[in-house]
Amino acid sequence: MTSQLLLFVWLQAAMIVHTSCQSFPTVSTPSGPIKGVVVPTLGKDIVQFRNIPYAKPPVGNLRFEKPLPVEPWTKMLDGTMFGPSCMQDKNIFPDMWENVENDAISEDCLQLNVYVPNTASIEAKTPVMVWIHGGGMFMGNSSSYDASFFAMKDVIVVTINYRLGIFGFMSTEDSALPGNYGLWDMIEALRWVNKNIASFGGDPKSVTIFGESAGGFAVSYLAMIPRTEGLFQRIIPQSGPAVAFMGIAPNPARVVKATGKFVECIASKDEEDIDNSVLVNCLKQKSAEELLRAQSDPGTQFFGSFSLSPVIWPAIDGELLVRSPLDSLNDPKSEESIYFRSLDMLAGTTDNEASLIPLFFQGLQEPMEFNMTDGIPTSVLCNVLAPTIAKEMFNDETVVSDLLCKEYSADNLEQQARNISILYGDAMFVSPTVQLLDFHAKGKVSPNTFQYTFTQAVNFPLLVPLFPWMEGAGHGTEIVYMFGPTGVNEMDVSLSTDEGKAFTDVLVTYWTNFAKTGTPNGDGVVPWQAFSSKGRDYMELKYQPEPGQNLYKRRMEFLLEDIPKILKNKVKTELKIDRK
Repeated sequence: MTSQLLLFVWLQAAMIVHTSCQSFPTVSTPSGPIKGVVVPTLGKDIVQFRNIPYAKPPVGNLRFEKPLPVEPWTKMLDGTMFGPSCMQDKNIFPDMWENVENDAISEDCLQLNVYVPNTASIEAKTPVMVWIHGGGMFMGNSSSYDASFFAMKDVIVVTINYRLGIFGFMSTEDSALPGNYGLWDMIEALRWVNKNIASFGGDPKSVTIFGESAGGFAVSYLAMIPRTEGLFQRIIPQSGPAVAFMGIAPNPARVVKATGKFVECIASKDEEDIDNSVLVNCLKQKSAEELLRAQSDPGTQFFGSFSLSPVIWPAIDGELLVRSPLDSLNDPKSEESIYFRSLDMLAGTTDNEASLIPLFFQGLQEPMEFNMTDGIPTSVLCNVLAPTIAKEMFNDETVVSDLLCKEYSADNLEQQARNISILYGDAMFVSPTVQLLDFHAKGKVSPNTFQYTFTQAVNFPLLVPLFPWMEGAGHGTEIVYMFGPTGVNEMDVSLSTDEGKAFTDVLVTYWTNFAKTGTPNGDGVVPWQAFSSKGRDYMELKYQPEPGQNLYKRRMEFLLEDIPKILKNKVKTELKIDRK
């Protein structure tokens, strides 16, 4: 059979053409024909289809609206180059943009990229992994994550863009601007995958969504939204437990008002009486650049007190999120809880999530007279961090603050900094991840539940500076091993040493095994015991992976059991006093 006839037959069957000599293979999908590019990677060919629209551009009257499905096209779509990133402030981490192939930003950004191994075929029904990037819900893009390492393990990977910052997560807390448009974008992207991925050789009934940081939070939100049922079967939230205390934006409406004042949609005298529908209509008329300047202004983000909770973040909208994720999972009979527990889950954290601390504490150095390079004093713990966690995590200001201050105080400045890091990381990421795992494993034998802690540190900074007193693997360290060989995997030569490459292989094998079978286990890797609320088995991910049980047992008991018991007894005592 001639190559031309083969090409014809494969296109008619909506199959991708896999040949190293053909630089621009094509695929026919229900959405339309797409031209991709073959990228030779470590001896294998990975076919990449880039900049594929999955929704109509959210511009004009479609700004601050749910995404609309993309209309099918008939002309060949050029999928050989990456598209622009969603609107964001490129000055926050300028280094992040140095090696980005396309550094443009635009509101017209709802595109995705598909990485296909040359072994994929319709008959094989290749498992699919959908990556949701992190970046605090206000920055990042899909194109920075080269998914070739994963595709080389015989899975198809999709990386997606979604609306960020005020474009994706601003909310008036009413019907005028419910918010969560970034989450709606993710759902629309998953619908596109469900409809089209078979044309690339993917199995729409074997989809794993995974993401890190804000992307991990997004994954765990989506797993608690029953309307997503059927769009994916497995989840991997990495440092992203939606049940954390910052899981829902506190008072998001104030951000809209502050933004409205900045762009002159609200006069100061009208602030209290503004009609939200009128305000949103005015915001739709402003340029994207004006809104981005408003987002970058401290006046729209800071409201007079130190906080660990992001102000532009998913909100209770009455449709996707009808209550907080923690409240949903605390009710095992809720629709959200039942759906969440029906999925396979692999979740975990790094052992130095507090590498993010400089973003929060750098502004405190001058007024509180300390230098973060030397350490962080007890005054920051007892006067800033402890009261904030007491209020935002436990809804208590005095009792819990005193407990935290006492528990995490140290005489040595460096050790005090490490203790503060432990409290920050445990409160923000580790303890809510353990909660998430407990909720998932409760009262059932399957589906599968797995926990990890990532401890392989690197000796170079990931966007934020390293300090001498820091210990462990910083927030997001795992992604520099997982994604490559271009992009983040090029950040340091240590990642491409024999040891680094071997570790990458182990990590990607665990993740792709899970995507294929619901368990990370398989030939050639250290056996990984499933998580249960009794033993809390986990895998320590480092150059030589090592299984363990009850990660940070004492620390988890203190935050998840001891403090809640103390508060419960306090309430009982107060009730008795009131009755007297």
